[in-house]
Amino acid sequence: MLAGLAAGALALAGCGGPGGSGAAAHAPIVICGDLALSGPYAQIGETDNWGATAFFKHVNATGGILGHKVKYTEFNNQSSASQSELIARKCIQQEHAKFIVGPESGADTLSALPIAIAYHTILISLSSGWQTNGYPRSELNSWGFPGFYDVFYQDQLASVQQLIGPRHYTRVALLEDNCGSVCLTNKATVQQLAKQHHFKLVSTQIDQVGATDITPQVLAMLAAKPQIILFGLVPGTDSITAIRAIRGQDPNIPISECSACELPSFIAAAGGARNMHNIYVLGSMQNWLQAAKQGTTPQAKATAVGLEQYFAGLKAAGFSSENQLDNSQEGWDAGLEIQWAIKSAGTLDETAVMHRLQHLNINTLGIVWNRTPQNYENISQVLAAMETIKPDGTPALYQG
Repeated sequence: MLAGLAAGALALAGCGGPGGSGAAAHAPIVICGDLALSGPYAQIGETDNWGATAFFKHVNATGGILGHKVKYTEFNNQSSASQSELIARKCIQQEHAKFIVGPESGADTLSALPIAIAYHTILISLSSGWQTNGYPRSELNSWGFPGFYDVFYQDQLASVQQLIGPRHYTRVALLEDNCGSVCLTNKATVQQLAKQHHFKLVSTQIDQVGATDITPQVLAMLAAKPQIILFGLVPGTDSITAIRAIRGQDPNIPISECSACELPSFIAAAGGARNMHNIYVLGSMQNWLQAAKQGTTPQAKATAVGLEQYFAGLKAAGFSSENQLDNSQEGWDAGLEIQWAIKSAGTLDETAVMHRLQHLNINTLGIVWNRTPQNYENISQVLAAMETIKPDGTPALYQG
């Protein structure tokens, strides 16, 4: 009887781990998407899901990762922190996921992240920023990792470098969402940039996520007589509401940078190309590729190669519309991080993969990571592009 038990234990040990024999040796890598497919963050949640879906289909079509196919399942957290936490638990306890992709917002990640850490499950957050999101310090170098750069900071920096500085603007206004600490840190970021580049932040106005009327905030901003308005807004409804309200009062004042605002559906909802006049947009992926091809550095060339693979992967997965191609990079980037870490570790062992992610050193579509265990958000370069919307509604690369 003891011999039988020992043999059974050995058999289980041989099948239980990623390096084991039998069926488990080729078991799929289970990855969950904890994503906002409805609610205020739905625009970014949907595009994140397209990118992740396309990447993992691409992986499966090209042999998997270390010989393992990926089983990717998305769940709708409804832009809700409580649902994000429940989904994280479901992914780990019921789906037996090794990785979680998402959530998008800082508040939702704040709920899901402790669950992933407690169960030693890798979570690739798609919220903008990392250290500015208000997470406890102990969570910033554990099992959760940023899957994208701090879009808000980069938007403000690009606005200064390409518009405020060259045009010698001295009076700047900021409109930001009350979407948690990552949005509300915009004021401090702009104030710091103001000191460095010799302009003044004359007005900061805050609106609630999903607000349908922000006319009072717009009137207060314009009363301060700014030369340009900076956005610190969640892509989607909030930016649309803001553009309509601002253009209702001033048809010409520059607005920068509008994130994910080049989509045809967004332009139509914002009132058409006329309302998008003098609005500076975080460039579409097509224009990122155009800018990368114009570059001569090794990083620019690597970015171009990665973007071409991204476009091919999206189209192969059936995502060929402008909306899908132009803004699905965050989900694809998260997949690139996971694939790199597993291949670099040479195993599916969660701890080994986590340690590789702590030293991420790759270019994910223009985001050049140089991560350390002390700073998960260490990014040496972001190769992005700024664009404008032409009268016919199509985007054009902004050349300065």
